[in-house]
Amino acid sequence: MSNNKKVNIFLLIIAVVLFIFLPRFLSGYWVRVITTIFMYAVIAQGINIMSGYMGYLPFGNAMFFGIGAYVTAIGMSKGLPFLVVVPLAAITAILFSILLGLPVLRLRGHYFAIATIGMSAAILAVVQNATEITGGAMGTTLPIIDKAPSVVYNYFYLAMLALMVITTLSLHFIIKSKFGFGIRSIKANEDAANSMGINTTYHKVIAWAISALFTSIAGALYAYWMSFIGPDEVFDVMIAVNTIVIMLIGGAGSILGPIIGAFIIELFAEVAWSAFLEYHLAVLGIIIIIIVIFVPKGVTGTIGDFVKRRKLRVGKKVSI
Repeated sequence: MSNNKKVNIFLLIIAVVLFIFLPRFLSGYWVRVITTIFMYAVIAQGINIMSGYMGYLPFGNAMFFGIGAYVTAIGMSKGLPFLVVVPLAAITAILFSILLGLPVLRLRGHYFAIATIGMSAAILAVVQNATEITGGAMGTTLPIIDKAPSVVYNYFYLAMLALMVITTLSLHFIIKSKFGFGIRSIKANEDAANSMGINTTYHKVIAWAISALFTSIAGALYAYWMSFIGPDEVFDVMIAVNTIVIMLIGGAGSILGPIIGAFIIELFAEVAWSAFLEYHLAVLGIIIIIIVIFVPKGVTGTIGDFVKRRKLRVGKKVSI
């Protein structure tokens, strides 16, 4: 292992340790904000494996978030403990991704993106009309943790942090594996990947299942955290749109890009909301446009280009 990699690993460990103890120095409000950032980073990683690494843009990925939230709510209403319901939520989302993915992942480009939106809307309609099971359009409640608010905030803060770390590490090892090479080859040239003997259908379906796994767990944690969910809230297509923006700003096709993007977008959103109450969406939009203009490859891509140029300059000076 090179010295640079050792330094990077050490810095990441320090960052995680700092985040673990950070709630002791923050108000409940900022603990909730950072918990939301962790959640969006997880969802963005799910988008990242599909779009950043494989080249398929799943605008309907919010359906897995909603499935995770509603399976959790239904399971806990039947008396099942949260730690039992979460695996059920994840398995349900994975099964949906496989059943829907086998036919839909044969589509490419904007056809696939539109199809995922349609599937998400169809599941939303089912949830809204299955009143006896889901509570319908009025939403449903979950058991409230009988602890002080500060304790509850810390629980979900640490849970979302752990999920973000696990998701990021998992994605790192997946991308470095033979399977990761397969999904990256699909983005480069799917027809060529097929001709090389790579089972592209298998790779696409499994990649979407991995995306569904982590997105659904984030939805499960969110539902229990909020203790009340509505179908329009957890199946909102803007969840996917927001995380796509997060991925692009941070750097698509990079491991840390979604995390960096989540911090940038969500913190700017909080500042815009607090300083420009009536025009905060317009201000946030302008900020995003400015970032895209000056950082077209995302933060990680821009930093990577800068490092490469610097190495080239140093190499030229040494050769001279």
